[in-house]
Amino acid sequence: MFLVVKRLFLVALLPVLGLVASVGNANAGPLTWGVDGPDGRRADLKAIFEVMRARGLTQYRVSANLARDTDPYEVQMYRDMLALAKTYGITLKPILATPFAWGDRTDGGKYPAGDWSALYQQAYSRTYTFVVNFKDQINDWEMGNEINLLALDSSGKKLFGHGWTAEEFDIPVMNDWVAVLKGMSDAIDKINHEYGLHLRRVLNTTSTMFGFLDFMASKGVGFDVISYHYYESLNQNPNRAWGGSRQPYNLFKKLASYGKPVVFNEVNCAEIYKPTYENEAGKPMTEACYKSLYATLSFITHQADANVESVLIYEMLDEPAKAPPENRFGLMYDIHTPKVPLYMLSRFAGKALAPHEAEELSKRGM
Repeated sequence: MFLVVKRLFLVALLPVLGLVASVGNANAGPLTWGVDGPDGRRADLKAIFEVMRARGLTQYRVSANLARDTDPYEVQMYRDMLALAKTYGITLKPILATPFAWGDRTDGGKYPAGDWSALYQQAYSRTYTFVVNFKDQINDWEMGNEINLLALDSSGKKLFGHGWTAEEFDIPVMNDWVAVLKGMSDAIDKINHEYGLHLRRVLNTTSTMFGFLDFMASKGVGFDVISYHYYESLNQNPNRAWGGSRQPYNLFKKLASYGKPVVFNEVNCAEIYKPTYENEAGKPMTEACYKSLYATLSFITHQADANVESVLIYEMLDEPAKAPPENRFGLMYDIHTPKVPLYMLSRFAGKALAPHEAEELSKRGM
């Protein structure tokens, strides 16, 4: 995961919003809720899925790493994950990655030229071979993760506050990624045509970098769903979002302008990124995080502009082996120890809370 911190123009504080068990936006109907998490080789998914079912969470976003070192097990691992997920009423949301994601232009020498065509072929071949195995079980396929953040300006900085135009992404590294993403997109399109299916291709962006979507579309990368990652600070308003090099804008109206379904499939607070974040209930920065996440989920739940289908929190569990801040995004410290945001998400998903859980939200005005 990459750093995704967007500071928005300060506006009026979010009023307290009442929650009902099944609130949705005007276009998409009731929202679906879920989480990001590790794959079946890195975690006990049975335990994770049990928590998810109890909490009303029905989508699980997980990597699908397609490379030589994963070839011996990736397909079988996904078969096992799918079988388990089905018993818990959970839908898997894979994120496709091919060898170029780890710097390998030739796929271990299979395409020795390492040029645009080689990148396209590795992505097309690996995507087709993997996706066709699960064409009747998995409908949505995300093509890469936060690729837009690999674009840098002339000073070597990421395009936070910029990236509004396709032209800003017309640089060598992004043209390489055109090859990869077009390979993925074309492979899924081929499966659809061959089998009469409607598998959906999902493309992600973050912050103000909507030009990434426009650039990829202009280069023939087809996508059916927009994924947006949203990490926000307290007292910010996505209806008047920080536009960086442009005036404040309405995030939901901007997303709606593409005429495609939207999934917010990485959501959390921005306070987690701060060095002073305590990751402990009752501490000031942690409490600010809880409030900002609640505000974000409320804004998404009550907006009526974009066709938002689902909201997924990054992520299910803390990862203490990682360095800060990547070690502390979890809804739970571990599989047995929930944090307040898990109660919050359960409430949004329409699940009843235990009295002590409801009290944790009530005393915070949630």
